[in-house]
Amino acid sequence: MRFGTIRGGGRGRPAINLVSMIDATFLLLSFFLVTAGASRVEGRLTGALGTTGGAAGDLQAVVVDVQGAPGAAWYRVAGRRINDIGALRDALVGMPKPPGAAVRMHAGPNAGDAAAALQAVRDAGFERVSYAPAP
Repeated sequence: MRFGTIRGGGRGRPAINLVSMIDATFLLLSFFLVTAGASRVEGRLTGALGTTGGAAGDLQAVVVDVQGAPGAAWYRVAGRRINDIGALRDALVGMPKPPGAAVRMHAGPNAGDAAAALQAVRDAGFERVSYAPAP
């Protein structure tokens, strides 16, 4: 750090420029004010899939596994193998909607197959839909 001297006096006193320290203090103050406000909003957010561990009566999210080959995908829901996108939509209509649904993509199918599964889940009436890549 380089100190200058104040001119005009008989003795030389070091002069410290406080502008940069005031700038840094203001920056830290504004950072902490902004992040403190964001944590309150973040605390009110709910997860897309509900809780993973709870009582025995709690509903779990419906998981749709997309498997197969590109253009020849098949779907697994609640242990059932479904080969058609229309049949997938029909199978999802009767399932509980509040916990939401997750579309889990496996190696093999292409993005179009995943998009079709996501659309079928939405058409079945699910509002909370999540996407998960292959495990």
